[in-house]
Amino acid sequence: MWPRFDVEGIADEIAEIVRFHHPSFNPSLPHTFVNVERLLSEMRANEELFESSRPATGRFTIDELTERRQKLLLSLAKWFHELQRKALDTTPAWLTGLVDKMRRERAQVISFNWDLVLDELLFGDSLSPAAYGLTHARDGPRLIKPHGSLNWYEVSTGKHLHDSKKLILHGSGADAVYAFKPYRAPASSKRTYMPLIVPPVFNKQFDGPVFQNLWREAVSILSSASHVRFLGYSLAEADFHARFILRCGFHNQEHGRLTSDGRRESPTGRAEVTVVDRDPAIGKRIEEMVGWPVEFHNMTIREWAGASVAPVT
Repeated sequence: MWPRFDVEGIADEIAEIVRFHHPSFNPSLPHTFVNVERLLSEMRANEELFESSRPATGRFTIDELTERRQKLLLSLAKWFHELQRKALDTTPAWLTGLVDKMRRERAQVISFNWDLVLDELLFGDSLSPAAYGLTHARDGPRLIKPHGSLNWYEVSTGKHLHDSKKLILHGSGADAVYAFKPYRAPASSKRTYMPLIVPPVFNKQFDGPVFQNLWREAVSILSSASHVRFLGYSLAEADFHARFILRCGFHNQEHGRLTSDGRRESPTGRAEVTVVDRDPAIGKRIEEMVGWPVEFHNMTIREWAGASVAPVT
């Protein structure tokens, strides 16, 4: 991302923070760069302990730190939007076929990505709260996004979106969350629109009822699924929250879902689990988390979808 920072004029601001945490950092030496998840995690620790680490604010303020973190995330969001347009300028046949299968099978898709490629292909002009799993309707396809989305906005900025281009996804009044329907970043010379996304940090935070509802719906879907497909998902070691939610779902398949009175429903039984990835180690990692044997396909999603290995459900 560094060339983007240069173009946007924020490279020096970000470099100052990186160099504080990593004194050997040098933008001209690629091996000194750090993973963005680690950097954002370090910046969060900096913010949380800012007042506890010094008797006075000094030259660098916590507001400046927060502002620079927001600039980094906005730059990342802008890049994702550009990649989205490139991906959809000429949609490959394998992706179109995969989306068609999702529609036919009324798939319940859980994605930890913020991007809008699947959203636009699946829903087009028919975007609704139900499409994102934020109503009681279970008709598919649905796209559950527990880490937020690049077209979601809290009320502080969402209220400024034009009425014809937004819809209320969740909540009301001061707790409202809006979706921007054009599947792009809002254009404005008056304000900055920061999307409602969970930043990639080691200890993620999921504030607000919208995320609580999304995680609960993800567990509900997994608890009674007959087929589960992991398509290109690595289950990274740092994804503690995702691992916990996935374990809840697979545990419930064997033991039954909890009801409001503390009892458990009759279990639906073990799902048929398929993992598609080029790394066998990821297949083993997911199998360990699932708790029973999985069917592993050592191939890309493009190859798997093109070969019609299995329906997506």
